[in-house]
Amino acid sequence: MPDTPTIDRDQLKCAEHFGTAGPVTALTENTIARWRKQHPDWKAKHWGYSEPDHQGARMLQPINVVSRTKN
Repeated sequence: MPDTPTIDRDQLKCAEHFGTAGPVTALTENTIARWRKQHPDWKAKHWGYSEPDHQGARMLQPINVVSRTKN
């Protein structure tokens, strides 16, 4: 499984505004436990939607948030 996607705080704020990201408190315990196993680098604080796949579908996924964008 690839590394957990990372966004910065400004991206999180925008995504939360549009309902495409949020805190883990919106998720079930089963989802959180599964993601912790699948993504050991996940900080277990936020979720978001993936980029669209080849059919335009987005999937719920764990995300990490940093104070500024990584270079």
